[in-house]
Formats: sequence, C-alpha cells, structure tokens
Amino acid sequence: MRRDCLKLKLSDPHSVSVSSSFHGSESDDDSSKRSVKSSRSSTDNSNMIPLAISATQDTRTHVVVELYETEKSYVEALEILVKKYLQPLKSPENANLLDAFVVDEIFYQVPAILNVHQVFLEQLRRRLEQWDLQQKVGDIFLDVFTKPTVMDTYMSFINNLKKAKETIKNAAASRPAFAKFLDAMARDHKGKLSLDNLLIKPVQKFPSYKLLIQRLIKHTDQSHPDHKLLLEAQKEIHDLLELINCTERESLEMEQQQQTLRELEQIIEGLSNLVTADRMFIRHEMVTMPSAQGTIKDRALFLFNDTLLITSVKRRTGTIKKPIPTYQSSIASQMEGNKYKLLMRISLADLEIVKAKDENIRRIMHEVETLTEDVNTLTQISEHVAALHTQHTQLEELVREMLHNVNRQLSERQNSDTQLCYMEISVNTSSGPENLTIIFPKTEKRSNWEELINETKQKLCVYGQERPAPEFLSPVPIRKTRAGLQFTCAAPTLPPKGQSPDVWVCNSDGYVGQVCVLTLSPKPQVTSCNGVCNARILCVACVPPAPALTRQQTLDIPSTSSLNSTGSTKPGISISDPDESCKNIRLDSSSSSDDEDDGSSTSENQDAQSERSQESASLRLQNLTLGNHRTLTPNHSKSLSTPHTGQNIPVNPVMKSSSNPAVDKQAMGITSGTLSSPASRQSSEDSATTANQPTMWLGTEDGCIHVYNCLDNIRIKKNKVKLQHNSGVHSIVYVEGKVFVALGNGDLVVYCRDIDGSWSERCSIPVGSGSAPVSSMLLSDGKLWCATHSSIKIINPHTLQVDETFQISSETKPISHMAVAGGSIWLSLHNAAQLRCYNAASREQLAEINITPQVTKMLHGCDDIIRQHKAACLRVTALLAHRDTLWVGTSAGVLLTAPLTRAPDARSGAFTVPPLTGITYGHTGHVRFLTIVENPVPQKPAAKPTQSLKSKTLSRRSTNAEKMQKQTETTQNNKETLVISGGDGYEDFRSSSMTEDAGREDSTNHLLLWRV
Repeated sequence: MRRDCLKLKLSDPHSVSVSSSFHGSESDDDSSKRSVKSSRSSTDNSNMIPLAISATQDTRTHVVVELYETEKSYVEALEILVKKYLQPLKSPENANLLDAFVVDEIFYQVPAILNVHQVFLEQLRRRLEQWDLQQKVGDIFLDVFTKPTVMDTYMSFINNLKKAKETIKNAAASRPAFAKFLDAMARDHKGKLSLDNLLIKPVQKFPSYKLLIQRLIKHTDQSHPDHKLLLEAQKEIHDLLELINCTERESLEMEQQQQTLRELEQIIEGLSNLVTADRMFIRHEMVTMPSAQGTIKDRALFLFNDTLLITSVKRRTGTIKKPIPTYQSSIASQMEGNKYKLLMRISLADLEIVKAKDENIRRIMHEVETLTEDVNTLTQISEHVAALHTQHTQLEELVREMLHNVNRQLSERQNSDTQLCYMEISVNTSSGPENLTIIFPKTEKRSNWEELINETKQKLCVYGQERPAPEFLSPVPIRKTRAGLQFTCAAPTLPPKGQSPDVWVCNSDGYVGQVCVLTLSPKPQVTSCNGVCNARILCVACVPPAPALTRQQTLDIPSTSSLNSTGSTKPGISISDPDESCKNIRLDSSSSSDDEDDGSSTSENQDAQSERSQESASLRLQNLTLGNHRTLTPNHSKSLSTPHTGQNIPVNPVMKSSSNPAVDKQAMGITSGTLSSPASRQSSEDSATTANQPTMWLGTEDGCIHVYNCLDNIRIKKNKVKLQHNSGVHSIVYVEGKVFVALGNGDLVVYCRDIDGSWSERCSIPVGSGSAPVSSMLLSDGKLWCATHSSIKIINPHTLQVDETFQISSETKPISHMAVAGGSIWLSLHNAAQLRCYNAASREQLAEINITPQVTKMLHGCDDIIRQHKAACLRVTALLAHRDTLWVGTSAGVLLTAPLTRAPDARSGAFTVPPLTGITYGHTGHVRFLTIVENPVPQKPAAKPTQSLKSKTLSRRSTNAEKMQKQTETTQNNKETLVISGGDGYEDFRSSSMTEDAGREDSTNHLLLWRV
C-alpha cells in the first residue's frame, strides 16, 4: 500500500506548536498557559481519519489509531483540568473562591503532565501523517516515558493526590461558593465527570498503555523494525506502572499507619505528639507489672519503631458512645472495651533488655530453647515420613510418640517456673538507670517480644539522619592450625574488573606467620590457610599494578637513574650483601608449601637451597632485581652481588640519557649471552607480568616484606620475593605510585616504581627512633600523617620531606591508632579507653570521648566478674573511618560506631561530639583489626524500579524520586561495602540464654561481616 494513500490529515499544521522537550522548571501557571495555547487545535482539527486508513484491514494500524484516539481523549481531560479549573480558580475574578496556594496544591503537577502528553500526542500525529506498514511507534514511547522527569512528575502527582482530594473535600464543605463552582463544572462536562474523577485519570492511564502495547506486539511481526522497540517500551511502561501501583499502595499503607497513630492518640489518655511521618505502630500486648507496693498491676505495652509506651488498663463501665470513623484499624477495635492512661514513654535508644543472671533461670531457658528446636525437627521428620511410599507405620508411630513426649516436656518446662515469663528492661532516665520488670502471660510471648524489641532497636535510625545501623551478615570462624594463633591484620586484594576480591587475613603465634584467604563469592568462606614465614606478620597492604603506558609515553620517560636521583650526583645501582640488611633484597626460590608445614621451614634451609642452585638463583636475581628490586644508593660505589655469597660484579654507571634497555643491561655488566638465555628471557617476562598485576605486601616482625601476586594461590605459589630490612616492618601504605614502609627503628623507607613498572628503594626518611617508631600511618588531604610516640609528623609524598610536626599531648602514652574522616583526625593512645578528635586543618583538639560507658552498657548481661575484668583493662584496639561513620574496636570485644560530620561549624566554631553506639554483635575477646572491602554485587536480571519501594522502611521521609535516585546509583555502582572485624571468639550481646556451648568458641578466631 502506497504511503500517500495512507496519509492522515489529523490537524492544521499551522495551528499546532508543541515543545519538543519537557520543561520541568516552569511554574504551574506559566506551564498551563503554554500547554493550552500549544494544543489549541488538538480537539478541533484532529478528527479527520482518511477512508484509506479506516478501510484498511491491517490490525496493527487500527491499534495505532486507537492509541492516538485514547491519547487525544486523555489530553482533552487534562486540558479541562487546566482550562476549566486551574486557570479560572487563579483568575482575579474568582479570588474569593480559593486561595492561590490551595489551587496549586490541588492541581500540583497537572500542567507538567499535560505538557508531557502533548509532546507524546504530537509525535503520534506526525507518525500517522506519514504512516506506512513499516512505520514505528515504539521509539516514541521510549523517547517520552524513559525521561527521569516524567517518572518524577507522576510520582509527585500520585503522592499528592490524596492530599488534593482531601483539600477539595474540606474546601467544598467550608466554602459554598467553591462547591457551587464544582457542581457547575461537572454539569458542563460532556461526561458529567466531577473534579475527583478527572484527577484520577493520570493514575488510570498507564494500564491502557500496557494493554495497547501488548496488542501492538501481538500484531507486529518479529522482523518488523518496530518489534524490538515495542518490547523495550512494554518493559518501560510495565516498570512505570508497577512503580505507580507500588506508590499508591505505599501511600495507602502510610495513611493507614497515620490513622492508627491518630486513633491511639485519642484512646490513650495523656498521649500527645504521637503522629509523625516516620513513626510506625508495630504491636501491643496486655501484660502485668509489679508495683512499688508489691501488688501486680495490669499494664499495656505499645511498641513503635522508635518508642515503647507503657499504660495503665482499666475496664470501661457503662455504654460506650462514640462516632464511627470512616476508617477503623484493628487495634482500635480491640481496645474499645478498656481505658488506657499513659504511664511511661520510653525511647528505644534508652532501653536495654537485661539478661537473666540467675543460673537456674538461664538453664531452664536453654532447655526450653532446645526442646523447641526438637519439636520443629520432629515435625519436619513427621512430614518426611508421611511422604514415604514403603510401609512406614512403625516409624510413623515412633515419631508421633517422640513428638508427644517432647511437647509434654516443653510444656512442663514452660510452666515449671513463672520467672521465664519475666522480662527485665533497663531505662536510662535523667536520674540514672531504672529497671522495670514486665510479666508476660506466656513464655513464648516474652521471647517474641524480646526478639522484636532487639530487632526494632537494630533497625532504628540511631543517628538522627535516617541512617540505619549496619546490617550484620554472618560470623566466619577460622580454626587454629597451631595453638596460640591470633589475628594481626587484614587487607582486601585488588581483583580483576567485575570479580569479587579476596581478603588476606594474617595471624601469628610469634613464631609462624600465616595467611588465611577469605573469599566473598558466592558466600563468605575461608578457602585456605597457609604458613608463609617464620615471624609475626604485623601489617599487610595491597599495591595496585603499574599504570599502562603507551609506546610514546615510555620513550619520553627519563631513565631510572634520573627518576630516582636525590641530588646532582647520578646514583648507581647496588644490590648489596646480607650484612647491609636494610639494603638487602633477596629472591627466595623456596615454595610456599615448604612453609605450610606449620612454619617448619627455616632461613637456614632456604640459604642451603639457594647455595645449591647458586648459578640459577644468581641468573634469576640479575634479571628480576633489575626490573623489580633495584636499590638506588647515591654517592656509593656501584656493585652487583648475589644475595648470599656477596660476590660483587663491578658495573659501569648507568647513563642518564640511556633509554635503550640493551644499553642499560650492558652497562650493568650483563652479557648478551646471559640475556639471551631462555631462563633469562622467562624471568624478564615474569617480571613484566608481575609489574602489570596487583601485589600484596606483608611486613613481618623480623624486618622482611613478602611480596605476592594478588591472583596467585598461596598454597601452590612457587616463588615469593623478600625485601629484607634491619628492623621490624610496622606499617605499609601505598600513595600515588610509592610504597611507604615504617620500620621499628623509626625510619620510613620509600619504594618507587621504575620505568618498567617494577619497584626500587628510593630513600629512607628518619621520622622516629627505636624507642619511638612510627606506630600508625594514614593519608589525609594528599599528605602522609605518621604517628611517632605522642607526636604526628606530616610528610609530603612528592618531596619526601617532613612538612610539619605537632604534639598531640604531653602524656607519655604513644599513639596507637589513627583514622581520618570529615576533616577530622581520630586517634587513640596506647592502653587507653579514650578517643581524641583533632581538626585536620588547624590541628586543634576538638573532643575527647570515653568509650567506657557505652562498652559497659553493652556488657550489662555478662557475668559480673567478666564485666569487671573487661572494664578494668579496657582500651581501643582498632579504628576505621568509612564515609561518615567511625568504627571503634575494643579490648572487650565490643564494637562501637559514631556518625561523623564536617566539623567544626564555620560560623559558631562549635564541634558536636558524635554519640557512640554499641553493635549487638562482637567478639568475646579483643577486636584485633577492622578492614573494609568493596564487593561487586552479582548482576541480576533487569531489576524493577519498584524493588526498593516494595519493602517496608522504618523511615518514610524520602520522596519516591529520591528512592529511585538511590536505586539508580546502587545499580550503577553495582557494589556493596562490607566492614570486617577480626577477633577472639564471637558473641551476641543480645542473647539472654545460657547455653552449653558458651565459652567453647571463645578461643576460636572469628571474622564478623557487616554490610554498610
């Protein structure tokens, strides 16, 4: 069929002028005027459908025409809202009907929606004017309805719809003139539709889109150019429809919650200010509580997401007369027969459940828990037995009898002691802690309430910024292969793009250093634990690979000598003998498997093995060290020596202008024959490969740095590189192409990259001393902060000079840990339970916080002796700052968090001390380390935009647009952040039960994982 035969004359082209883009920033009034003017003729001149189109038998064409007609009808309805309602009500002659701001509230986002659909209608009209059987419409849907502004506009309209209807209802009741205006407009409408009926049309529009697109797909061949576009449009419209429906449901749920709060406020005498946007009612319960006079009083508990109410209860007498509300919640109907009076209003942040201390009660509680588990297990067994096809009568009777006996024992235990129904809570009041005893009718209800309160507290937005507590994932036990192994440090690897990183967890007993590899995908688990050295591992750091360089960039880079020159004198290249231990760089060709045997491998064995293969090792050393481990020593004689024999090979000075690798190698005394050997070529290739891969640097107490490839399996790795120093390695930090190594003698050794991406020692900076070594290093504002005893030295990583030194206190205690966030430096002192905060810019002390009260609060359920012992030797053992949260590890095993903000305030100069909050999960013993890892989230099928809206959140202040934005950011980043703590044992500080296993896992090292 010819195109000119199918052309449509839908409107006068000179009378229509529609914007091709959506202007979301216009005011409703201006937008409405422009929208009405632009579509003046859409209802007058668009009814002319040619006979050729009308007579065609192509179903797809008829569906497109139907789409156009329904869209035209929808635009007409929106135009009525603007032309017949919005504009007249805002005109000066009708100013007495409604205030202008009330009119804007009723018709919020209506002009913007009209503008969107005018654009859509105009594009449909143009396509139909040029219609043929290969014409497309799916791209129009994608062009219009995938814009974020369209989604935001509809979400804002739907969120405001209920409020708009209530405003109309109240205004019509209070202003008769406005009511008459509404009646007159409804009579004038051709369909006699009221304002409420017109306002609901945007909500009803997308279901019709969905049906029409489904019909189009059905009648569009797969080879048609529009088929793929229609499938994409169907998904977009479906997602938007789901979002609209979810928003409606969420709005309804929120309104029901608000109605429940209003009813409770009326029912409970003395209760006020209960209704807030964020508050949600969770549960209520009838209980009893002992009074001061020793009598038992009836009480009622009302639990909200942030508050617990305790009220008195009295039976109503006489006839109850009250108006029937339009909506009555189930809670209101249940409470009609009683009168309630508010006694206590407790914030969940000030409430703690006290663990039972009586040994007999704890034993009975444990028995009840185990019997309950047995009942559940036997019930499952009974179901499986019933599914057997063979004869199972005897087995079925046996299981039934066992289940009956266990249920009887459970009932006896539950009824044997009424103390099991008691729950004691501690409330922080202005006069100090106050304990309350609550008696539940059944043990099961007490357990449910205890669990519910703890879960609600965990979800509570404790920081006042709608930021929930970290989500605990799981504990990961690491069994000890040797007695006395303790965690020392940990760091994540740098994986290939899209893959999950591993976490290298180091532990030691003082004689053997061991690395355990924690994999995060598909679930956190330890895949290997291997001994790597015969010394304590003190630190570990991941060093990224060398950046990729183009050929031209490589040619333009000066020689290694000039890059590492510290003065006018050209340095030579020296690999000295073991006597100069701080400059000695050894290649250990021993296998990791040698060290795996509980660290039985010794340095003597390694030396003997090296001597037996001296020629091979020397060959590898000459090639690997030239690429990986050249030690530049200005103003010294140049010598090349094997690491164990000390035999020096004289070399010529390296020419500064030389960029030819052959020239450099010849200048170093390496013959062409050596370079051309297969082993030499392989070593060079290995060196180049290593430079292009991330590495893990492990620093030990005996002064060694063990360098591993991140991607290598430690268990089967054959070679490892050792950088030997004359003092223990306390800390390793990577900064902008340099690796800074803090030694126990106070020196800071700097390693730099060579032109081939490998590492060489640049210089040694004296920062501290043997009695005051560098205990902690961190990067702040591009400067390296080094803590040495009670002072901090700030080093410029480019000039390698100490820019500033400042004293943090006059105390003799050295700094043990540091963390930086929000322009503030947080630090702790050795064996101290205090945190100090300093302004990173002014070096001024902002605050000092004692962690003892919060730790004691978390330990309230522990045995008195244990609690007193932990409090007596309490100290900070780990610090970590991530984004806007400070994590604190303690010697008591308790982990604390605090919100961090930019401080101090520029105007007042005041610094708000952040509150510390205890985490319910921790360790039985010391927290040994804290580390953080970014883990890629597995790619899922196209996630619906409603996923984040379908879950019930405790906070509802965020608009739907903000929620969608957060979800979009999450999808783009496609990563989750995990905080990992390592320590002795694992403890749930919420638990009030005494189990037989208590204390059994105290000596087992555990990793605890949180999602933040």
